[in-house]
Amino acid sequence: MKNFLLILTCVVLGVCGQLLLKQGMSSNPDRVDEAREVLPRLWSAATNPIIILGFVFYGVSAALWLIVLTRADLSYAYPMLSMGYVAVVFLSRAFFQEAVTLSRIVGTLVICVGVWLISRT
Repeated sequence: MKNFLLILTCVVLGVCGQLLLKQGMSSNPDRVDEAREVLPRLWSAATNPIIILGFVFYGVSAALWLIVLTRADLSYAYPMLSMGYVAVVFLSRAFFQEAVTLSRIVGTLVICVGVWLISRT
């Protein structure tokens, strides 16, 4: 149970990091269409507090993941990270009004079934 909670914490922090990165990049919706635009856009992202916070969440998640690797089988723990994909699908719909098509829902259900099968062992 301790391993599961630690893995779940990694997933939640990773999802929060991903949502923050999306929010931070959406605050400046200019696309990068030419090579000369890459460095200014990266600098803008690197100095955005929301993006910095997103990377902090990822960093903490990665540090906790190192602890998971000392406690759980990788063949059990790693597939559990896919629950982050499931959360992102629904949270992207809620926060960013992204389209969630039938094929995305079916794919998400397949992930859930796979994680359920792995968690039973």
